[in-house]
Amino acid sequence: MIGQWLANIEEDDGGPPSSIRIELEDRGTGCFGHAYLFFPGRDLPGFLYPVRLPKEPPYKTTVNVLYLYPHGGTMTVADRKTAEEYLTEKHGGPPPAIMDVKFSMDGDNLKVEWSGDNDRNGFVVLTKSDTSGPSELIGRADLASWDEFRQWAVSQRPRNYLFRGQRDPHKLVSSFHRTWRNDLRAWIMDDVSTLFGAVAERLNYPLQMGNLQHNAAIWSILQHHGYPTPMLDWSYSPFVAAYFAFHDADQQAGCAPRIFIFDQARWNERYGRLEFIVDAAPNQLVVVESMSAANPRHGPQQAVSTVTNLADVESFVRRKEQEDQVSYLTVCDLLLESRPQIMRELELMGITYGSLFPGLDGICRDMRDRLFTPPVDV
Repeated sequence: MIGQWLANIEEDDGGPPSSIRIELEDRGTGCFGHAYLFFPGRDLPGFLYPVRLPKEPPYKTTVNVLYLYPHGGTMTVADRKTAEEYLTEKHGGPPPAIMDVKFSMDGDNLKVEWSGDNDRNGFVVLTKSDTSGPSELIGRADLASWDEFRQWAVSQRPRNYLFRGQRDPHKLVSSFHRTWRNDLRAWIMDDVSTLFGAVAERLNYPLQMGNLQHNAAIWSILQHHGYPTPMLDWSYSPFVAAYFAFHDADQQAGCAPRIFIFDQARWNERYGRLEFIVDAAPNQLVVVESMSAANPRHGPQQAVSTVTNLADVESFVRRKEQEDQVSYLTVCDLLLESRPQIMRELELMGITYGSLFPGLDGICRDMRDRLFTPPVDV
């Protein structure tokens, strides 16, 4: 049962459409996590349910409900009281404050049965987020060569698009969601606080936990130094993305470099937010341009991030594309055989490991690439 599980419930019996997300991870003594219920497009509160399941079946537990704002974040006591009064007046009453819940597998899906006071009960079947396997996106036919990609890239309005280079066409998955961990709320409440205490004295800028801009900067620092986060790294530069797609690509390893192209201007017009709340929020992908404080790699890489509470980002974006009848995410697949030409041109642009990763490591990597790369005909 571990993993991230999703369900979208259409409007029925007079009830509004809703989305449910459950995140469970094996903590050795049992499955721990959280469940989230939101009503997209409605000015209704969301709900958060902490889940603690036993190690062995039957997987039964009792959960308490916490109230969330429609766009995320835990409600104050006063706002919860107002929300309960509104639900009583408009929708026949708030949800049960305490529920008995049973979890079971229904084939490959997760079935959750619940019962509360006043004989209220029900069930929902959720599908597991699939983070394995290759991306289902098909490379753009108009960007099949490096020349075509270069010419297209320089003709675009700067910063309208975000670019991400990968040496293989696997799905867009954050470094957090590529681990065994699934409970994002636990990561935010426990990991980040612990890590901030460990690295704070090494930061040359007085970042403060709780400030949303500072939170994004702290997460970005962790991400750029190898700690798993719910962030995905992007660049405003198509050529920086090309470097990351090709610099470690190896023909013998069967690499298939890919550049993801995300229309952030169009996405932000529809879904942009000034602030982000990640865990206790509806399913979301938020573009965050964090401060470059204490992160010397940020500027050279023209870095920007997306933050998400979803394991399978690609499927989420594709669903939004279907709903909005708009294309947000495309990909460019270039031939691995083009690597020598691409890397040579990028070096002439000043895009090298040393320029993107300032410091001794970058200098040594640059020199290694220059002096130990076999010569090729040009």
